[in-house]
Amino acid sequence: MFSRFKILLAACLIHCGPPDINITKLTPDVTVAPGEFDFGEVIPSFSSENTVQLVNSGRTTLSVSAIALSEESDVFRLTVEPPQDGSEWTLEPGASLPISLAFAPSDLVSYEASVVISSNDDDDPEFSIPVSGVGVIGPQPDIHIEVEAIDFGTIPSGDTATEYILVENKGDGPLSMLQTRQDGSGAFEVATNPVGSTIPAMSSATVLLEYTPDGVLSGHSGSVTFVSDDPDEPEVSIALTGGDGGADTDYPVAEITAPSELNPPGTITLDGSASTAPDDGALTYAWSIIDAPSQSNAEIVEPTSATTPFDVDVAGLYTVQLTVTDDLGITSAPAQHTVTARPVEELYIALTWDKGNSDLDLHVVPTGGVFWSDEDLSFCNTEVDWESRGTGTHSGDDDDGFGPETINISVADTAYHIGVHYFEDDGGADVEATVTVYLNGEPHETLTATLVHNYFWRVGYTAIEDGMGGFVPSDEVPFFSSNRECSE
Repeated sequence: MFSRFKILLAACLIHCGPPDINITKLTPDVTVAPGEFDFGEVIPSFSSENTVQLVNSGRTTLSVSAIALSEESDVFRLTVEPPQDGSEWTLEPGASLPISLAFAPSDLVSYEASVVISSNDDDDPEFSIPVSGVGVIGPQPDIHIEVEAIDFGTIPSGDTATEYILVENKGDGPLSMLQTRQDGSGAFEVATNPVGSTIPAMSSATVLLEYTPDGVLSGHSGSVTFVSDDPDEPEVSIALTGGDGGADTDYPVAEITAPSELNPPGTITLDGSASTAPDDGALTYAWSIIDAPSQSNAEIVEPTSATTPFDVDVAGLYTVQLTVTDDLGITSAPAQHTVTARPVEELYIALTWDKGNSDLDLHVVPTGGVFWSDEDLSFCNTEVDWESRGTGTHSGDDDDGFGPETINISVADTAYHIGVHYFEDDGGADVEATVTVYLNGEPHETLTATLVHNYFWRVGYTAIEDGMGGFVPSDEVPFFSSNRECSE
């Protein structure tokens, strides 16, 4: 019987043929979204930045060995996070990698290029992303300062002579004042520093310059340079003299070494130890902050030390200044350094208020969360993992007035509800609270409300959907809440 079965099976295999077998090859697949870098029209000397997502839409690991422009260019600048192992990027199925490209045209022409992705995608091992942009005429600033030199003359030691200049914008676009830079003697001071300001088209700003001789020298010389975003004349310098000009004086020189960016809040180190004195003499140091965001209470921790911590508390631009004085009492021109505090998380929220002797608290919950619960990101839950609804960190309780209190959130597709509670009144009485919401590192919305002790303000919520965010303000008036702590 068994032999007969084997004969029948063999006959079936011969006459019926082998069974159908479906074999699916597991391969990686390079996809980008959107499928091109299209910058459109950009004014020369300005720049625009776009980001695409490199996605592995295949069914096995994608290994990317190179991401580069098709040819070297001064117009396009490529930015991508370096691979963790230093050799190649690896993306699991469904994973993505952001690729950013900046476009800064230099002429009024069209530009084309491509970004080439080299990978183990069998079908497209050299995947190209088209790049295009056009340089066009548009509103541009035009800085103009009439004077080229100022002589303050001879005045008694310790007295101050004042001169003023007009910084004019003769262009048809706004002029941003980025920096002032001084050389030579520190007896000259830019008393009304325009750093951080914007001069509208066909307008001007008055800048006061002061000269205060130190009594050590019979005269002083130096210069001040105004740095702006004027495309064809970004720097304009004015020579400064006082007394007999201090011929052949060797002034000390202030130098600042420090990071230029950070994710707020945070602390960086300002280092002035590279400053120099004639004949390598001893130096004394004087640090100061000359520009900061309006919400900031940042401080230089050790303002007379060669190196000092600098506590940066809220997002925005900060400009610090250093002067050094040698052992003869001769002071350097000030050196300046600008720090950009830019949140790396998608959502950043800052609370400040206008009085001391008061304690206000910032609260955030995602949709479905309840204020004062264990999901409330606040002074009592400074790190929260909402799982599929994102994660967040709180800067901690600022209980002596002014703030800021800040929150950084890595977002998901949900809404984040913002609240402010007036927790403790130590004499501040009514206070004006200000909340600023940042999306992708940029200010998006600023709101204010007047609060009294124990009142809670539902500020509104930021809704996130498909990577897009928008803010919806609340129409509720602040209400009484005597809550003192979050539940476990």
